[in-house]
Amino acid sequence: MKSRSLINSLLIVSISIFICTLTGCMKDENPNTSYKYLTIGVILPMDQEKGMLRENALRTAIDEINESGGVGDGYEIRLDVKSSAGTDRKVAAALAAGEIITNNNYLVGFISSFSSSSSGIIEEVTPMNYPIISGSATASSLSGISPYFQRLCAPDAFEANILVQKTIEYGINSVAIAVEEGDQYSEELANAFQNEFSSGTVTKVSFSEGDPNYAAKINELLIDNPEGIFISMLNSNVYIEFLTILSNINKNKSIVETTFILCDGLFTNELFQAPIDFIIGEVNGHPKNFGAFPSADTTSTEYIYFSENLQEKYNQDVASYNAQFYDIGYIYALAIQKSFADVDIISIDSFKELVSVNIRMVASELSGDQKINPSQGWPAMKSSAQSANINYEGASGNCNIDNLGNAVTPYSVFKVVKNDQETSFEIIEIIP
Repeated sequence: MKSRSLINSLLIVSISIFICTLTGCMKDENPNTSYKYLTIGVILPMDQEKGMLRENALRTAIDEINESGGVGDGYEIRLDVKSSAGTDRKVAAALAAGEIITNNNYLVGFISSFSSSSSGIIEEVTPMNYPIISGSATASSLSGISPYFQRLCAPDAFEANILVQKTIEYGINSVAIAVEEGDQYSEELANAFQNEFSSGTVTKVSFSEGDPNYAAKINELLIDNPEGIFISMLNSNVYIEFLTILSNINKNKSIVETTFILCDGLFTNELFQAPIDFIIGEVNGHPKNFGAFPSADTTSTEYIYFSENLQEKYNQDVASYNAQFYDIGYIYALAIQKSFADVDIISIDSFKELVSVNIRMVASELSGDQKINPSQGWPAMKSSAQSANINYEGASGNCNIDNLGNAVTPYSVFKVVKNDQETSFEIIEIIP
């Protein structure tokens, strides 16, 4: 983490290159109308359900801030949302980031989702010193990749360790890994699981949508009669096809005793579009399916505050990583507010660098920091950011970001259940 003295040095450097007042820069071409706003670029998988859910969580925070006076002396925070949809999400995200930069004069940073799209954004924007925060990019390769990148989630190895611990606890001795071919998240998580489970992994097979060699690959996956199958996939078209084929195989009673280990990418209602009755129930005294995803203390004041507001605004239950995206909105607002408090006269280029410096300062705890939370209300949080060193704690917990840009949050272990013909997720354990 940067020290206070380093922060002060950076501020002095930034002040030395001020070009104009921020207020003076932010004028509409019409001299009779002033627009006071700052923009954050947001790139999400809008071709998937989780994209919209995460945008709603983020907008819940941003709306709370704007409706309570915004940042600075009345600046609105705007979101420019683009999709990472495409055959190559890394390329799609880089193109979207370039479009956002071109179309916005008062851009202070980016928010990303998947690891692949985060990589594309990093390559596109960090040479221009734009900060980036991801709520759900877990690839281990992103640790320390740039001082301008940080995330509110743990690297893949952390989730893999939890899944392996549960696998061992349930007495599962052999696991075959089914991984989505070409997806960075899926492949890195599969590798992390394989490394952690070591000799217990009997095979790893890659799958893609409409693969002409599907039958041979399924046979390869099942040839050693694994006690468990770890499904490391992210895109619904891929895992729905995979589960559909396994469902047909299950009718022949060949995998009725198999346990299914699910990655956090499958913690979505899109999973229920697949015929998954065959993974539900128990086997050998433990759940026939289980998985893990970064969660939060659902009994905490901040989580409840967020979940109630999300439900009221969007009629939406909290889904995976939603709490992280809500917290990102507040972390950006606090970093922006802190930057306003640090200086009065600045260029937008200098300002976004101050925002980048302040992101980790407001999110991580140092001795003497004042703790602040969304349930206090934005005016109180804003006041604290102006007058004190602060530590933000939100819906996802304490968002401490380390010097590699990582944050470790609690995990929930879940299983898929079916009651009265309704399929749903059930949380069976919280791992702090």
